[in-house]
Amino acid sequence: MSATTPPALPADLTAGLRRLKLAAMRQLAPELLVRAKTQRWTPEEVLRALVEAEVAARDASNERARLKAAGFPVLKTLEEFDLAASSIPAPTWAYLTSLEWIPAKENLALIGPAGTGKSHTLI
Repeated sequence: MSATTPPALPADLTAGLRRLKLAAMRQLAPELLVRAKTQRWTPEEVLRALVEAEVAARDASNERARLKAAGFPVLKTLEEFDLAASSIPAPTWAYLTSLEWIPAKENLALIGPAGTGKSHTLI
């Protein structure tokens, strides 16, 4: 059984979505409309799915732009940090990654020998 390509959106709708700069909606709409029709979605469900997709795409795009503008030498995430290879105690790491210290207006000073994860934590 082969997958069928959903029918393209009408040209005026594609042009309107392009003019409004709704790229994610424009890309997702054909497939989503087919799914919505077969699953008998309400108009509200269709609109919600399209808006959620557009918001998610813009959030991802904004995050990429902010990371690029920050000019970090490498991309590091908290998830890739190897706590077992570090001398940072687990409760301290949990507190740092919770970011509770930011609204509490506490300062953060990372001091230690090379290889303890100071730069990884900051980036």
